[in-house]
Amino acid sequence: MNELSHLKGKTVLVTGANGFIGSHLVDSLLSLGCEVHCLVRRSSNLRWLSSPKIQFHFVDLADPNFKIPDLKNMNYVFHCAGLTKAKSRKEYFDINSTVCSSLYEQCLKFKGDIEGVVHLSSLAAVGPGQDGGLMDEAAPLNPITHYGKSKKSGEEVALKYSASLPIKIIRPPVVYGPREENLFNFFKLVRKGWGLQIGKAPKKLSLVYVADLVRAMLQVCGPSDVQGKVYFVTDGRTYSWEQIAKSAAQKMNVSVKALRLPESILSPLAIFFELLAMFSSKPALFDRQRMIDIRQSCWAASSENFFREYSFSPEFELEAGLSHTLDWYVQEKWL
Repeated sequence: MNELSHLKGKTVLVTGANGFIGSHLVDSLLSLGCEVHCLVRRSSNLRWLSSPKIQFHFVDLADPNFKIPDLKNMNYVFHCAGLTKAKSRKEYFDINSTVCSSLYEQCLKFKGDIEGVVHLSSLAAVGPGQDGGLMDEAAPLNPITHYGKSKKSGEEVALKYSASLPIKIIRPPVVYGPREENLFNFFKLVRKGWGLQIGKAPKKLSLVYVADLVRAMLQVCGPSDVQGKVYFVTDGRTYSWEQIAKSAAQKMNVSVKALRLPESILSPLAIFFELLAMFSSKPALFDRQRMIDIRQSCWAASSENFFREYSFSPEFELEAGLSHTLDWYVQEKWL
């Protein structure tokens, strides 16, 4: 852990700490002896944040007048908060972009103490690859959904403040691991013997196991003469959904058959779920924005720049990552 020695005993502020990625990040920070301050809503589910060492600050980032705590010092900031599902374009932008302006503006008063800021973005800010090619940091940003466009806007805010704050931006692809609830639905189908496939054409994607992503986030915030850099972080490989289903099925010792759904069914299905969501305070389980994502043939990126600049090697390939993930689902009785 020598590459993480810069964090030992430091004071750290984490947004989105109760989420899937944020909670794993908090675990790692605590293991490094950090004084960890978490911004969470009073209504947040804190099931993954059980350590008595965590210092909670009840702040609603949806409130345009939110205030971050006035700490004696603040050495590192990890901005993980964000919406991946929302009922409107405005909701996405309010949380994934506007919040960034207020957060980083307030961080300026700690400018003398802050040694590193990590802004968690997404491959969606760039958009899908064309002709099956891997996206890299030189690719133009062409997001295709409200979520992707709001993450792009958040990156632009972060880059603006990187002139005054030591901000680095990380763009992960699909992240999986214990506590993850979206890809989990795919694994539930596999457990029942079905490998979901949308359309006839194969779809390529990048993945990263949550522990590798967290380690990358911790490493990238270390001492550096360069700020305002953007990096993709993946496990260095690309996959098809068929490969993922096959690997998961082998781990669960089940036979899997392809469950092929034509793309034509996506639109009426999305509208159906959107109509259901009209009677709920929660966003739709599946909507036309998500449909746009699913129809793309390639959500894959290259991490070569990050691997080279930080001498970083992922510790978890798909088989090992799935083994830990599926074991956890069984242990927690999710599967």
